[in-house]
Amino acid sequence: MDWWLTGSAALAVRGVPIQPRDLDLVVSDAHALLVGELLLDGLVDPVAPANWFCAWWGRAVLGARVEWVGGVGPTADEPEPTDFGLVAASRLEWVEWREWELRVPPLSLQRQTSRRRGLEDRVGLIDEFSAGW
Repeated sequence: MDWWLTGSAALAVRGVPIQPRDLDLVVSDAHALLVGELLLDGLVDPVAPANWFCAWWGRAVLGARVEWVGGVGPTADEPEPTDFGLVAASRLEWVEWREWELRVPPLSLQRQTSRRRGLEDRVGLIDEFSAGW
């Protein structure tokens, strides 16, 4: 299955001291419905066409809230690149977390996206983490 982690959970698996509120996944267009089937027992919002920056969107709760988008298109990076768009997808990085290899967007894109969203506390955590490298 083609997927990757974004949002606060992507920061947490890198080691940024942040408590994720949910798991945000980006999946391929072809796998969006499959994710809904796999998470059927906790499905809150069935996978549905989004006609937004993505083709599909769904939500489930199984001990944690899991939201996913499938078939992300170029509008996700308009007017600027995001940490869930095609620019991020082309620059994914591998991180190890609890013996799992996970793909996450570049920290620089996560910082830029957080700044644009006004998440200054998150920007500060990213800066502190980056300074410790």
